[in-house]
Amino acid sequence: MTADDEDELDTAFELLADRRRRAVVEVLRAAPRGVVDFSELVDAVAADGEGDPDAIASTLYHRHLPKLDDAGVVEFDREAGVVSYDPHPLVERCLDVAQSYRSDQWLHRSSTTD
Repeated sequence: MTADDEDELDTAFELLADRRRRAVVEVLRAAPRGVVDFSELVDAVAADGEGDPDAIASTLYHRHLPKLDDAGVVEFDREAGVVSYDPHPLVERCLDVAQSYRSDQWLHRSSTTD
């Protein structure tokens, strides 16, 4: 693995280290054409019940979406209020591993409670 590959891996892990950014990318992955209005994205991320939607909107707008946009994972059109996903192979693989982990944890927990 080259230094550039390692840097790309570090960037992917940094982007996905935050649960809100993971939620954003997961919502966009599931959206038709990978495009969602900002308000719909806020509602989808807030649907997990963690946090005030206004606070979530603020952190998405000012912190998380710009970070994802700068990395080239999403395009955040502030004027149009639209967020679009540009699938990134490494980010996709990392999210697949995270989803697998969640599934494995769920299976493990359910088998220990039986």
